Amino acid sequence: MDEAAYLAAYDPADFPPVAVAVDVVPLTFSAGALHVLLNRRAEQPARGRLALPGTFVRADEDLDAAAQRALRDKAGLNAPVRQFHAFGAVDRDPRMRIVSIGHMAVVDADTIAQATAAGDTCELLQISGGAVRTASNRRAALPFDHDAVLARALSDLRRDLDRDDWAFGLLPQTFSLRELQALHEAIRGQSLNKPAFRKRLIESGRLEATGEMETGKGFRPAELYRPARINHAAE
Repeated sequence: MDEAAYLAAYDPADFPPVAVAVDVVPLTFSAGALHVLLNRRAEQPARGRLALPGTFVRADEDLDAAAQRALRDKAGLNAPVRQFHAFGAVDRDPRMRIVSIGHMAVVDADTIAQATAAGDTCELLQISGGAVRTASNRRAALPFDHDAVLARALSDLRRDLDRDDWAFGLLPQTFSLRELQALHEAIRGQSLNKPAFRKRLIESGRLEATGEMETGKGFRPAELYRPARINHAAE
């Protein structure tokens, strides 16, 4: 049998059904802490609970497009996404066998604030100790395996912190070294030596000074930086 004949006779119903979905982890950095934007589910299962924005992948849709659609429809955001892991535990969803491709989005605080102000289906919660926290600092358990999805996203963000410029998306277009160090400390979950951190980042060639100073702060104005243009050209 040649390939054309084989494909003509091929019946997908011969195999158990498996659905493919995407779950997106929208992260931002505000008030010195990491936050994740969660969507309140409108349907069962887990109706009414806060969860990561997600959706089933359409038959004619690639994975990144599905993730951006989930982010847009359920969180009101238009932002770049990138895949970080696949989640395929047999019992991860009570409906059927669903394999989910985890995606991450990093968004600056002003942009994500506009998304939360536009509707009441999303809530921005702080991440502390690797877990989502409510306003009263209680741990918020997420449905399905979304706690594991979030944990893996944070692990990948930490791993790549010194490798690429992805995490710069959590900051405004220009930022101080103070803000950058606070971001790194929030992602790593530990304090960093100020002189060593600044020396390492400046010598890395990943930053360039803008020649401008920050304004509207309650402390001594600091010089503003941005990601070096040479890095963007190589991406």
